[in-house]
Amino acid sequence: MATPTVSTFFGYVILQPIIVAMSTAVLTAFLSYVIAGQLDWRPIAVCLTCDYVTVSVDHLKDQEVVIGALGAAAVKHFTPVFRLARIFLALNASLLVMALCRSPSEVTFATAVFTAPAFLWVTPLDLQRIGRVLKRFTRANYDQVECDSPRSKKPFIIKRIPGVKAILDGIIRSCMPFFVVHSVLRLSWRSAHNTPPWTITEILIWSIVNRICHCVMADMRDIDEDKKTGIPTIPILLGSPLTRIVLTVVQAVVMVAFLHNLFIVGSSCLAIALVWILGKDSPKAYFRLSLHSQSIFIILYAVLP
Repeated sequence: MATPTVSTFFGYVILQPIIVAMSTAVLTAFLSYVIAGQLDWRPIAVCLTCDYVTVSVDHLKDQEVVIGALGAAAVKHFTPVFRLARIFLALNASLLVMALCRSPSEVTFATAVFTAPAFLWVTPLDLQRIGRVLKRFTRANYDQVECDSPRSKKPFIIKRIPGVKAILDGIIRSCMPFFVVHSVLRLSWRSAHNTPPWTITEILIWSIVNRICHCVMADMRDIDEDKKTGIPTIPILLGSPLTRIVLTVVQAVVMVAFLHNLFIVGSSCLAIALVWILGKDSPKAYFRLSLHSQSIFIILYAVLP
């Protein structure tokens, strides 16, 4: 990883979480309109701030490790921007708590369920300790020799399972807005109306696939860093050419399945084009187009007559 500067730190820890959170806010507002025919600030605030907090905490932890390794002088130099990042984090956490307090209790439960994996996928998990805890509750018999083996003592990190982070990211950032909107507005599952040309099923499938493909694209961008750190991502395992082909096929399947919806078709075409245009040498800012390939067409739907 390159030596951080104040500008790169600001972009990584503050600006990038804002950009990611805005894409979730756009999807949440869109779902609120399609499902209920109205815009409510509470689900938008919950999903936006929750996304910011999870991404910012993850990035802040990364930068603490990187800058801490540079020595006391670097830590002192970056102290003001660390303080600024924590202020942004506290403000978003405060807004999240306020929105949750103004929402039904189901929203807090849904938020906790969907955000827990985001905090756990880079956390080393001690499977041996978890096994002992489970044993106390289940009183089950298990092989003590296997539990004490050197392999079982190796920390388990969810992020190191190829594709799991991308799949979790797609599910969390697509399904959480849907459940939060439903819970906040206290809608009946049967009463939700669909605004043509949209249905809830196609929005969720489109969103999940779009987010998963973007995460894989981000792994293609970071392929050199992931090789150095030993993270077995899909682009590393399949190689860039085959990864591009797989992403193209997946997006094409979504496009063909929803040919009646020109907004999904347009979004899928943009995503496919970006798969072949962007690479590890492309500026990281260009990958924001991949992140917002869905948001762009949601906004077009909103502004077109």
